[in-house]
Amino acid sequence: MEALAALGVVIFFLAAFAGGIAGLVQRFKGAGSRTLPATVTGAAWEPPKADPPPYAKKRYFFSAAERSFYEVLKRLTTDHTIFAKVRLADLVHVSKGTEAWQSHFNRISRKHVDFVLCNGDLAPLVAIELDDSSHDVEERKARDEFVDLTLTAAGLPIVRIRAKRAYAPDDIRAALHPYLPARAPAQVPHPDERYMPPTGWRPAV
Repeated sequence: MEALAALGVVIFFLAAFAGGIAGLVQRFKGAGSRTLPATVTGAAWEPPKADPPPYAKKRYFFSAAERSFYEVLKRLTTDHTIFAKVRLADLVHVSKGTEAWQSHFNRISRKHVDFVLCNGDLAPLVAIELDDSSHDVEERKARDEFVDLTLTAAGLPIVRIRAKRAYAPDDIRAALHPYLPARAPAQVPHPDERYMPPTGWRPAV
């Protein structure tokens, strides 16, 4: 009797095991019939269909604080070209031969700085960030630290200015002064210049 009971238990477990295997097979078959994402199959990704596309032009390119700062900056740097919202990857590049090149590039490809001042050759001289209250968040602080270290390593200075509704020109001038070349002093003509001979002229002997 005990032998029959033991045999029944063994048969029960074998049946349960066989049923579990059959269930797994069915699940794998069902998974194989599903449509896999384009990123898995290798097919070209297509954006969601929308007619018309759900986009609209923003009314303003700058925020109020950015516009106010830009107007002051434009008056202070007439000898320079101002670019706004510049991608970090357009200012620095990952050196050739760097290990994990793609990983380093990904860290700079989606980050921007608010303004960049360039010289007459459009070479970057200094980057400028306007820090509003969002920069006080710990996650944003880590992002700002990375941007600062990246630009410093690349030899491009960055100036951080607290975002405001209005800015004092003297404060901005003082913050940027160390990074902009000094203007050559204006040449004041001699009052009698029009009566003087050309430079290098010597009378005949």
